[in-house]
Amino acid sequence: MDQMNLTLEAEANRQQLAERIARAGAPKIPATAHRHLLAQRLRRFADRIDG
Repeated sequence: MDQMNLTLEAEANRQQLAERIARAGAPKIPATAHRHLLAQRLRRFADRIDG
């Protein structure tokens, strides 16, 4: 019984490790594009000048 629990636990750990490695290896895509952020900053700047 203990051997079975150890085997299941080891398999769960391997699975969790594989998922973490997959997430870490995936390219990180920014939530908002660079152009969008630049446009947002320019709008704020223009609002400050106008206001």
